[in-house]
Amino acid sequence: MKLEAGQVAVVTGAANGIGRAVAEALYARGIRVVLADIDGDALAKTAAEIGSDTVALPTDVADPAQLKQLADRTLEHFGRVDLVFNNAGMGVGGPIWEVEPEDWHRVWSVSVQGVVNGMHAFVPHLIAAGRGHIVNTASLAGVTVGVFNAPYTASKHAVISLTEALHGELAILSPEIGATVVCPGPVDTQMLRGLTESVAPLLGDNDSLPTQPAEGWLATLTPDQWQCLAPGLGAVSHLAAEAIPPSAAADMILAAIEANRLYVTTHPSWSPQATMRVARIVADFQA
Repeated sequence: MKLEAGQVAVVTGAANGIGRAVAEALYARGIRVVLADIDGDALAKTAAEIGSDTVALPTDVADPAQLKQLADRTLEHFGRVDLVFNNAGMGVGGPIWEVEPEDWHRVWSVSVQGVVNGMHAFVPHLIAAGRGHIVNTASLAGVTVGVFNAPYTASKHAVISLTEALHGELAILSPEIGATVVCPGPVDTQMLRGLTESVAPLLGDNDSLPTQPAEGWLATLTPDQWQCLAPGLGAVSHLAAEAIPPSAAADMILAAIEANRLYVTTHPSWSPQATMRVARIVADFQA
């Protein structure tokens, strides 16, 4: 899809991170932007900083009624919608069986059902107009395996599957509408900073095993279990060193839309990890 001045884009999770960077990049191209986020104060600040002719609508994507209202108000204000970025998401970690049911529900309702709600609210309008593009934000976690991060990882696998299904359905029913799933690697966002900052106090120096925490689920591990897990904490800390600015991620996403690509990642160098996962699946299938 060719991006042009005068088009209208809706971005959820727009108050910070990739969502904000995408909104800024769109606005710089003369595209009018509707910003949505559950954090109303941060959203208003972001809208003011991006510039005039933006609309900020506090929205909980987990609520389908609020997504329908977002679509209605977009059309009332601008009379059209061309691009929809279902970007809002969240995560929580720990052993699968110890993550509280309400935490599972909240992750799923935001990161998966929020994408479904966005497609349900906006795709009919795109089909009626005969144009447009849907962009859903997943993660490289959606094509790899993330231990002790199952709610987030599972939600991102689901977003990839949803977008693949959407792409196939649109190819039959409305081929003029595109779909892209974004699989970011480490991007310098509040979510990544929160993760690395939470791990930093646990790390020892380069030659010693990190000290086992005295509280939380990590404290319940046996010494042998801790010795297996602890080295992986260092890998988390290295994510910050590989992080790219959200603006760079936004540029890659907009380029993928214009190229009508189904998949886009910010870190193509990580693709061998996805290859290894698929290779293991195929090998076990054929065993």
